[in-house]
Amino acid sequence: MDKKRYLCLHDIPLFSGLSMEFFRQICLATDKQHLTKGQSLFRQGEVSNRIYIIKEGYFKLLRITPDGDETILQFVGPGEIIGETALFRADKAQLATAISVGEAKVCSIDHNTFEKIIKNQPNLAWELIRNLGDRLYGVWEQLSETNSQTTQEKVLSLMIRMANEHGESCHEGVRITIPLTQQEIASLVGASRVMVVQAIKELTMQNYLCRENRYYILKNKCF
Repeated sequence: MDKKRYLCLHDIPLFSGLSMEFFRQICLATDKQHLTKGQSLFRQGEVSNRIYIIKEGYFKLLRITPDGDETILQFVGPGEIIGETALFRADKAQLATAISVGEAKVCSIDHNTFEKIIKNQPNLAWELIRNLGDRLYGVWEQLSETNSQTTQEKVLSLMIRMANEHGESCHEGVRITIPLTQQEIASLVGASRVMVVQAIKELTMQNYLCRENRYYILKNKCF
């Protein structure tokens, strides 16, 4: 196998402690996918036994309620694992839908192969637990904010979290590298689009936030 191909995941923190030989075995066992904007990696209700590792790009995780309403659970990006339900419950239905925000590259490993890997690599198992723990903490933090804040505070808290997780430095502050729509923001903070539009307007007037093309920038004064 081409060395460049089996090194495709080597810069992902989850695998940083593995020897090169063992790492090569992992990459030999992975399937590679390239997705364009709007494509689904998996859909809620589909039965799957694969774990997905994001190499490039971003995905939004959606859940459809029994009434047909669509809720955005979170955005995930490079280095993160999704579809981890398959790791603990093989051949069970996915709990959410993963939609690509733009161009994306993903590697996937089937349940049995990944189980063998973590049994032989305790450090990898610990990194996986930490990864999932961070995700769970983020969900609880988001729920706590949603229950106790005004819409403006919710939007600002969301922007700070997104800047920390998916931001890049720029002259005015931190540019959030995921192009968020007003409706997506409304879904993430649990408010109406009208209220979110007003909150964004107020945060912009107060010099906390601005927009550059499709991307929001959190101003330096927030940090």
